[in-house]
Amino acid sequence: MLRFEKYIIRSANTGVENPLPDIKNVSYIHAGFDVTDKLTDEEKAGLGKGKINTLLPYTNQDNYDRQRNDRAFNAAILENKYIKAVFLPELGGRLWSLEDKTTGKEVLYKNCVYQPCNLALRNAWFSGGVEFNVGIKGHNPLTCASLFAKKITYKGGEEVLCMYEYERKREVVYSINAYLPEDSKVLYIKNRIENTSNDDKYMYWWSNIAVTEEKGIRVIVPTDESFLCFYDEGRYLLDKVELPNCLGVEATYPENHNRCFDFFYKIPKAENKWIASANADGSGLLHFSTSEFIGRKMFLWGQANGGRNWNSWLTEDDRPYIEIQAGLAHTQLEHIPMKANDTWQFIEAYTPLNCAPEDVHNEDWHKAQNAVKAQLSSLVDTENLDNYMYDLFPDGEIVKEEQLWTGSGWGEIENKIREIKKEAPISAFINNWANTDCEQAPWKYLLENGEFPAYDVNTRPHSYVSNSFWRDLLIKAAQEGSEEQRWYAYMQLGVHYYIAEEVDNAEAAFRKSIEAKANAWSLRNLGMLLYKEKDRLSEGIEYMLKAVDMYKEFKGLYVELAQMLQAAGRYQEWLDIFDTMNDVLKQDGRLNLLKIVSLINVGRLDEAAAQLTPDFKMADIKEGELSVSQIWFDLYTLIIKRDTGITDEEEVKKILLEKYPLPKSLDFRMHG
Repeated sequence: MLRFEKYIIRSANTGVENPLPDIKNVSYIHAGFDVTDKLTDEEKAGLGKGKINTLLPYTNQDNYDRQRNDRAFNAAILENKYIKAVFLPELGGRLWSLEDKTTGKEVLYKNCVYQPCNLALRNAWFSGGVEFNVGIKGHNPLTCASLFAKKITYKGGEEVLCMYEYERKREVVYSINAYLPEDSKVLYIKNRIENTSNDDKYMYWWSNIAVTEEKGIRVIVPTDESFLCFYDEGRYLLDKVELPNCLGVEATYPENHNRCFDFFYKIPKAENKWIASANADGSGLLHFSTSEFIGRKMFLWGQANGGRNWNSWLTEDDRPYIEIQAGLAHTQLEHIPMKANDTWQFIEAYTPLNCAPEDVHNEDWHKAQNAVKAQLSSLVDTENLDNYMYDLFPDGEIVKEEQLWTGSGWGEIENKIREIKKEAPISAFINNWANTDCEQAPWKYLLENGEFPAYDVNTRPHSYVSNSFWRDLLIKAAQEGSEEQRWYAYMQLGVHYYIAEEVDNAEAAFRKSIEAKANAWSLRNLGMLLYKEKDRLSEGIEYMLKAVDMYKEFKGLYVELAQMLQAAGRYQEWLDIFDTMNDVLKQDGRLNLLKIVSLINVGRLDEAAAQLTPDFKMADIKEGELSVSQIWFDLYTLIIKRDTGITDEEEVKKILLEKYPLPKSLDFRMHG
């Protein structure tokens, strides 16, 4: 049965999106990787393929806070006598809860809060449940956004929850179709990706499944080898190890690992594709799929202070979690080619694990694997699993479709473009895309009128576009519009050029926007472009100073200005500007950390120490970012040298560790 109700979660405020376009400013995108000589040429062939140069046309979601209040989300609930599954379409379609009704146990990690943190491509991400990631490494760009949702009823009475959206970076449609048969202990989800364009794409899909990290939990997969990914700041290292014993420990137990790791399991082609988390009592979660879903992974934070701190930072209780994941490739350092006008679909399944503890925790790794295989065989036809799952999933005559909730209006806009170009719609399966909101309104206006509305220069940009269709319209609007229209059109044209990696054209467009009418947005874009793409930092700073002078109430401009000034060694200048900000901005953690850096560099160490206390909080501390811990070490190293006169580095380090240990609350290190 599929029903709908309100679902209350204590939630932080996500805030408005940051309108500043990413101009080579998202370090996550540009992170590199190394591999060891254990990987074969074949295993290395797809690594690094399909990387993106910018998150545009998406904008950053970095204005969340940590003040939580009850919030009622729209929930879609699939339930029978065995299972209750709760989906939240407003949070990227997240499968939030999966309850084993026969035992009353929650088999996923169900977070007690919704708390965005800086762990994703667009910054905001939250832990818990199952996240469905499409298109790009770095979490789904829509993970903190609403999806369309509808109820589909088939001729046989089967009810399917369909959640879908148009993903703008790869320009594909994806859908998540959930089905719980009336007498089934298994929840089935058919995922579909449609590339209805005439261009080949690089593609990606990983379902990230969070489970509670109970003491004694073990992750079991049908393989004896794994790729192992080490995290370092701005870089990854990919190695290959044997299971279950590696790194000097029994590696299938998360509690044995001190630091953060990704285990990417290499399941033999002939094996059914599954992964299980087994608690000490033999209960847990079993995930299996059709054979297209070849990848399996365990992500763990590790037992060191940094990993434990991340677990608590993402919630407000003491329950840590790990993730068991499934994807279309062996690792998440690769994207795979998808042909033009192609559609992919694959089915994944979720069921409670209930095995004898002595079996799944057997010292003999293969006996543990066989225990999970036995439960899987009791549920489905493991000899012909693909056909079994595809035959089971409803695929006949649809007698009713009920639209429940809407997503963005970008699919509607893209379909209008397809009509103009006399091309097929963006989806062969989904036709309801109506919902033009404020993000799409300027572009719909441009389509219909050949010009933008007249915007005041203090109007924050609504959104950006990447599709090449828009170029001629933007050029015409920029050349022919009024002064109030041209500044905005040239600004948008500059961003459009930048997405296409035409840096010189982007620079020229931003300059023309400023000539048409001085505006903070093009001043900032030009400043960032000169700094990040042309290595002209001093010149870039001058434009950024003008941008801040025009628009003094926006955190994002101040953050980038501070980073540029500090890159130029102009620390006192940032301190002087900080003193001019309003009281709200002066309370921001990121801006205060940048102040602390400047205080240290101008020698005001005691003032810096007075601010960098164990209570210091920065809502947007980034996954893998070592800024706070490194600043602590740098600060107290200087204080020790100043106060003692000691210069020997080893002696200073000993005093540092004894007298000024890094507070756990400031430790976000992922490498142990």
